[in-house]
Amino acid sequence: MTLQPPTGAGDGPHLPPAADPEPPPVAAEPEPPRHLLVPLAGLLLLAVAIVMSAWRSCTPGGTPIEGPQTSTRQEIRLLLDAGVDSLGVADTTGADSTWAWLREFYDQRADKPAWSGRSPHRRTTQLVDGLQRIGEAGLDPRDYDTEELTRLLAQAQSHGPIARLTRSSTLAKLDVRATWAFLRAAAHLRDGRVPRGLLDPEWTLSSRKVDWLAYLEREYEHHPERVFSELEPRHPGYRRLREALARHREIAAAGGWPQLAPGPPLARGASGPGVAALIRRLALTGDLIGTVRDTVFDERLVHTIGELQARHGIPRSGILGEATRALLNVPVETRIRQIELNLERWRWLPAALGERRIEVNIPAYRLELIERERVARAMRVVVGKRTSPTPVFSDAVAYVDVNPTWTLPPSVVQKELPREMRRKPDYLAANRMYVVSIADAKRDTIDPKTVPWKEAVSDSFPYLIIQRAGPDNPLGQVKLMCPNEYDVYLHDSPQRSRFGVAVRDYSHGCVRVEEAVELADSLLAPVLADSVRVDSLVARGAWRRVRLPRPVPVHFLYWTAWADSAGRVSYRDDVYGLEERLDAALRTRTPRLLILNPKVEMSPYWLAAESRAREAADRAALAGIPRRR
Repeated sequence: MTLQPPTGAGDGPHLPPAADPEPPPVAAEPEPPRHLLVPLAGLLLLAVAIVMSAWRSCTPGGTPIEGPQTSTRQEIRLLLDAGVDSLGVADTTGADSTWAWLREFYDQRADKPAWSGRSPHRRTTQLVDGLQRIGEAGLDPRDYDTEELTRLLAQAQSHGPIARLTRSSTLAKLDVRATWAFLRAAAHLRDGRVPRGLLDPEWTLSSRKVDWLAYLEREYEHHPERVFSELEPRHPGYRRLREALARHREIAAAGGWPQLAPGPPLARGASGPGVAALIRRLALTGDLIGTVRDTVFDERLVHTIGELQARHGIPRSGILGEATRALLNVPVETRIRQIELNLERWRWLPAALGERRIEVNIPAYRLELIERERVARAMRVVVGKRTSPTPVFSDAVAYVDVNPTWTLPPSVVQKELPREMRRKPDYLAANRMYVVSIADAKRDTIDPKTVPWKEAVSDSFPYLIIQRAGPDNPLGQVKLMCPNEYDVYLHDSPQRSRFGVAVRDYSHGCVRVEEAVELADSLLAPVLADSVRVDSLVARGAWRRVRLPRPVPVHFLYWTAWADSAGRVSYRDDVYGLEERLDAALRTRTPRLLILNPKVEMSPYWLAAESRAREAADRAALAGIPRRR
């Protein structure tokens, strides 16, 4: 029976309740229409989101936390505890150190957001815009999470119900990723993407080290694009090449430059569609300025082609031949990538290269003496073969040897000398060579017949083979010495014909200089008396060493694309494959695997000297002798 509520006093007599009626049969509950299932699922998800939002807004003890920023702090801590792998970044080179800076940054802020309050700060939008335009410096925006940052920024700025419920989580993700991207982009713009430990130690030592945590704390509130611009190299060569990249991208956006059809050479007096296409091609890149008769190969076109050939290392003829046609037909996209890779190599170099310095551009087979950013002297050089390449590094010319002797490098002793001695037993005497023992402090000459020549193939071969000075000495009349671990230096050469060819990679690694005596004169001018010149010292026939009052920096560089003061870009072939290796490392996001000088051997003499120096230093330390600085 069902109990009824009691009635009031004026409701009449209290009667017993009637018997319960028989309950009707229970009908099966009807299924909701299928078109209502999706809205119901959405409501269920909304309810779950509300519960999760309420849970996230509480401390572990269950006490509600006041304010959206504090809630974002908790989300930031959850992300930090999840580790760098939670970001899902493709390039993990240096990820651990970047993540360490990022964690310490938020530790010092007690997880307070850096890029947002209740909504993203304006500088967050500026950061994302700056990262999307980082390609202007030759870097790839995709390496800085720009797509995910753009998505999170739009979601954080949204005012929809779901966006409001997940705002704390979104702001935290945006904040951590923005800090990560800022640190990565800043470091890459300043130092490049290749780890410093894989490059020449001289570049690393010469570069000012950056405390990126302190830098982030100091600079993140400023306009990110201005911060990025200030980090880029200040070298004029870098700036000119960066501007050339922008012009090439404009050409690419407009459809690129036309391809010149194959055909016979075009020379003065030629006319027709082929000449018209050539004129349009040259005008597009600024090589030909002003109005020109549209179909005639005139004197002006001869001069323009000749200038272009000289700039790109092609023998000057003023005729559009096969090599020049191939040069002009390289797609603009290929040239853009070439410029990007050379901008990356610019970022490897120290901020200061020296007001007075020597630069050797290996792919261009060219040396320049630069004084206050002006080329004081320029000359052709011969560089190492592909099997014995000239390394990419920096050092300093410390002294000049006049009428030098030549100590055969280990590669020659191991690979060439045994063959020559088998072919001609008196080879050493015929070439005025003698042998000394490394183990002998006096370096007295020893009889070649007593030398175990079968051991010459070993790196531990304890003998030096030296050729006396003279007209047939491979070092010529002067040697400009920059002591280094590769035993590479600049020198004269008696083989003058090598300087007259376009491709000049013939040496064993050292650099043969066409005007070596004149270069030595320029370097030694502060030392020698006014009436004394290097050629007069050469004429005396005796060996002489003259030290420079101050070492002059020398940089062995690898430019396959560069822009002159007029903005004209020159290109060269990738003679050693460095460009190809760098391109592959950056495209696969594995720059940590790049080997800068893979075929270059360390000098065993240098390594032995370094070992002796370390042993001497250790002995001195044990004896309590202060180390010399």
